[in-house]
Amino acid sequence: MLWRLSFFLALLSCASVSAVEVKPYIVNGNTATVSDYPSFASLFYRNNKVYSTRSFCGATMINSQYVLTAAHCVYGDDDMMLYTVVAPQLQDESQFLSNEQARAAEFYYPDTFINSSVELWPDDIAIIKLESALSTGNLRSLLNSSLNNSYPPNSEFRAVGHGYIEDDVRGGTELLETEMDYVPIAQCRFEIGTKITSKQLCFGGETINGLQNSTCTGDSGGPIYYFDGMQYVQVGITSFGPASCGDPNYSVSSIYTDVYDYQAWITKVLNGEVEPKAYVEVRNGVRVLINNDPGGADPDTVSTIFSRSGGGALSFISAISLFVILMLRNALLIVIYRTKL
Repeated sequence: MLWRLSFFLALLSCASVSAVEVKPYIVNGNTATVSDYPSFASLFYRNNKVYSTRSFCGATMINSQYVLTAAHCVYGDDDMMLYTVVAPQLQDESQFLSNEQARAAEFYYPDTFINSSVELWPDDIAIIKLESALSTGNLRSLLNSSLNNSYPPNSEFRAVGHGYIEDDVRGGTELLETEMDYVPIAQCRFEIGTKITSKQLCFGGETINGLQNSTCTGDSGGPIYYFDGMQYVQVGITSFGPASCGDPNYSVSSIYTDVYDYQAWITKVLNGEVEPKAYVEVRNGVRVLINNDPGGADPDTVSTIFSRSGGGALSFISAISLFVILMLRNALLIVIYRTKL
């Protein structure tokens, strides 16, 4: 905890306004138009005047009050869940403060989710219920409900997210997209490991200047879309990939949770048939998080081979670090970017 705090404060000392970012996001990306992907959304940390200038994970809107993302984006971090806000259809992250947004109220993920690189993050899917409805309307029709690990030849897939274009190279604040190629499950298991299940999707991509098309840290929870001839339909949720994003030594650069396999679970959550793993409650005018998952604070088992492709929260941003930062920068706008490998 102390070395993490020292490292963060050292980075802050380099500039009056600073964002901590340690990995790229979309690799070989081009500027995307958010109107092509109306379900796209972003998760930010916002606690009064303390907020992130960059999203810590991607997401998609199911409807105006329910949001789909990866379980590892929120799992095990009460502070992150308490101060998560969702910004829909954000083209430029620099417009976050003026963009429509809503606070998270409830968090759901399967009992079978395992936050472990050894197990390859099975059932890495989560739903966030918002405190108030956004203006997006019902977008559930943009979730794949018909194609199950079988796609027409030459299908078009696009991964979408905000951020870096390669290691230590800032990609600006505009939304990025990159084309991906579907990799059959048998080939993926051979290369990534036998614990890859039929409820996961694997993709690779073109190699350009030594980097393969890929998602990476910060893109977790965000979508990969399939073009059905009329619109982009979400088939997967960004979960993890090789530790070096865009590593050309693998034919698989990104692994996703397959949306198709969770239709029944999504319906149950939306119908109120599932108890939340955590929820926000107001006590004496103060918002507090109630975490019902006794295993939710277990540390992740980290591998040097694979990393979560984005996100989640850094546990080192705790109450004490926020206090110290505010003391040092109380006359400045504090910006915090939270990312976890």
